[in-house]
Amino acid sequence: MGVKRKKGELPKEGINITNINVRVPSRNTQNIENWRNAIRTFENQTNPSRVALYDLYKDIELDGQVISTWSKRCDAVTNKRLLFKRDGAEDEEITKLLNSPDMRLFIKELHKTIAYGFTLIQINRVWYDEDEERYCLEWDLIPRKHVHPEKGFECVSNEQNMAVRDFLFKEKPLADYMVWAGDPTDMGLLAAVAQYVIYKRGGFGDWAQFAEMFGMPFRELSYDDYDQATRAKLEQAMEEWGAAGYIIKPKSAELTLHDTGGSTSSADVYDLLISKCDASISKIILGNTLTTEQGEIGSQALGEVHKKSESEKNISDQLFILSVLNTKFRAVLKKFGFNLAGGEVMYEGLEADWEKLKAKWEVVKEISEKVPVDDDYIYEEFDIPKPENYEELKEEMRQNQALRMMGVGGFVDDRIESQPQQSDKPKNLWGRIVNFFA
Repeated sequence: MGVKRKKGELPKEGINITNINVRVPSRNTQNIENWRNAIRTFENQTNPSRVALYDLYKDIELDGQVISTWSKRCDAVTNKRLLFKRDGAEDEEITKLLNSPDMRLFIKELHKTIAYGFTLIQINRVWYDEDEERYCLEWDLIPRKHVHPEKGFECVSNEQNMAVRDFLFKEKPLADYMVWAGDPTDMGLLAAVAQYVIYKRGGFGDWAQFAEMFGMPFRELSYDDYDQATRAKLEQAMEEWGAAGYIIKPKSAELTLHDTGGSTSSADVYDLLISKCDASISKIILGNTLTTEQGEIGSQALGEVHKKSESEKNISDQLFILSVLNTKFRAVLKKFGFNLAGGEVMYEGLEADWEKLKAKWEVVKEISEKVPVDDDYIYEEFDIPKPENYEELKEEMRQNQALRMMGVGGFVDDRIESQPQQSDKPKNLWGRIVNFFA
C-alpha cells in the first residue's frame, strides 16, 4: 500500500534548491554561426556552458514541424497507463500515483531528456488529496542552463554563465530528492534539428521577399526628363495605390528584369528547400517521413517499414522512462514512505509486435517438443492473462491429450466422441482404462 495523508496533515518535504537566478531565454535571430558557437561552448572542457545551446533549443521548439513530430513521439509515453505490480498483483495505491495529472507532466518533462540530453528534477512533496481523491506530486525542473552534469562538476550553479559548484545534486541530502537522467556529454536530438530549422526560416524569409516583389503585378511609370513635379505626383499616386511593387523612371532610362531561365527563378526552389528541411526534421525525431508527410512515391509496404522504425523509437522511449522510474524515482518515493519492495513499474497493454511474437512462438514451440517449458514463461512472454481455474483446465487438457494418444476419438463441440467398441465389455486392463476415461 502507498502512503495516505489526511486532509490538513503536513506532507513530507524535500530539501529545496533556492537562490537560482533564472533569466529569460535569449530571443535573438539565430543563424548557422550561432549554432556552431553554441556547440563549441557546450564542448568546452574548462568552463562548459549550455546557455547558448539551450536558448537556441527554446527558439526552435516554436517550429511547427518540431512541435508536430516531437508531440507525436511524446504521445507514445504519455498516453500509456502505468502499473505497479508486485508478485503479479497490481498495487492500486501506487498505480493511482503513477497515473495522476502531476505524474503525466513529470513524465513529459523527463522524456525531454532525449531532446535536450540531460534533465534534473527535484521532488518536493508527495501526498494524497482527499478532496480530489488523488495523489499529488509536487516537483520542480531545475533550469537546464544552470545544471552542469559533466564529470568534475556535477553541480547546479546560481548563475547560468559560470560552472560554480553551488549545489551538489549527487550528494546527500540533495541526492535523496533528486531524479536525473541522460548522458552529460549528450547534446540531445535538438542539436541536429536546429540547423534545419534555421535553414527553413531563411527559406521562408526569402520566399516572403520573393512573393512581395514578384507575387503581385509590377508597375512601371515613366516621366519626361527633368520633370520633377510630374515625378512627385506619380510617386504619391503609387504610394496611395496599394502595396504592389513599382518603379518610376525617366523615359530615357531602361529597366530590364533578368530571368535565370531555370527552376531558381520560381517559387518552387523555396518550397523544395522547406520540404527537405521538414523531411530531415522528421527523420531525426521519428526515424521516418511517411508517418508525417505523404511523398510522391509511396506504398503500403514502405509505410509499414517506416511505421516499424517509429515503433522501435517508441519502445526505446518507453524503456528509458521505465528505467528512470524503477531506479531514481523509486528511491525518492521510498523517502516519502511508499513501500515498493519487490515491485516494478510497467506499462499496461503495450501494442504487440505480432511478427516478432509469431517468430518467437515458432521457436518456443520447437523447444517445447524437446524439453519441458514452464507455462508461466509463456503467459509472461506473450502477455496472456492466466485463468483463475488454471489447474483445473490444465488437468482437463492432460486428460484430453491422453485420450487422443490412446486413439479414443476426436472432439465435437468440446465433447469427446467415443469410437464404437467391438464389444460392451473390455477384454483387458488397457481397454478398461480407456473405457473409464471415455
